[in-house]
Amino acid sequence: MSNGGDAILAVGAIIVDLVCRVPRLPQSGEGIVADEVRATVGGCAFNSANVLRQLGVPHTLFAPVGSGVFAGFAERELAARGLEALRVPGGRDNGGCVCFVEPDGQRTMLTMPGIDRHFEPAWFDALDAGRFACGLASGYEVEGAGGSAIIGFFEAHPQVQLYYGPGPRIQGVGPEKTARINALHPVWHLNDQEALAYTGRASLEAAGFALAEECGNAVVVTAGAEGAHLFEGGRHVLVPTEPVRVVDTIGAGDAHLGALVAARTAGRSWEDALALANRVAGAVCQVEGGTLDDETFAQLGVPPLSS
Repeated sequence: MSNGGDAILAVGAIIVDLVCRVPRLPQSGEGIVADEVRATVGGCAFNSANVLRQLGVPHTLFAPVGSGVFAGFAERELAARGLEALRVPGGRDNGGCVCFVEPDGQRTMLTMPGIDRHFEPAWFDALDAGRFACGLASGYEVEGAGGSAIIGFFEAHPQVQLYYGPGPRIQGVGPEKTARINALHPVWHLNDQEALAYTGRASLEAAGFALAEECGNAVVVTAGAEGAHLFEGGRHVLVPTEPVRVVDTIGAGDAHLGALVAARTAGRSWEDALALANRVAGAVCQVEGGTLDDETFAQLGVPPLSS
């Protein structure tokens, strides 16, 4: 919910996804041939911010664009979508991600870090923190050398509610940074595999309540075709989702988080917000890459959100 401002701050990465459709993942020492390869723009912050834009909510995409081949690709894709980002001239190139997509749509990733892992405290100086009700941050960037700068911004502005998506780097972030994040009482957003691996619990319910106790706030655990689980205030709610034909799962979690935060900031209940997030994420699973184009998004019939 709003804490003064009404905008959403999407902190993180803009990267280039190299999406490789493969018959199966190669074994160690083996070489296989991809059926298809295509390049798309992606990154946790970009994917979430694109949904925020499509939902018509005020937001800032606070993800760096440096200098290099990947940065040039990102610039063109940002312009095509009418999105602005943080320009860091003369900096490192943007990162990339090789996404191996198997026939069932499941993806396995090899991330090539770029400027997004090197946030600097000075980058935040131009931000008017009073504009923001909440912000998003990803484990990929928090794990990097610039992670302390990201956490430091939220520590300096505790009125900006943090939504934390640790992603597959949940273990790599480390206990010191995780403790600082949890001290901010963030809303955690992660998938079922990540929740079980991080907590070591035998059941998803036990994992969700353990995380909720650790962060002192709500926890959302996505579970693919089952839907999304909410652990909040001692209750456990499953918000189911409609089954879809999965093309790939790239960016689905980011889209889910963007839609969830937009709906919550607009005053929607947890259940309504998760239903919307499930719908948007399901649509992303039905296209190649991590974002919906505007025409496809319009076909969902979701009216703009207002706070």
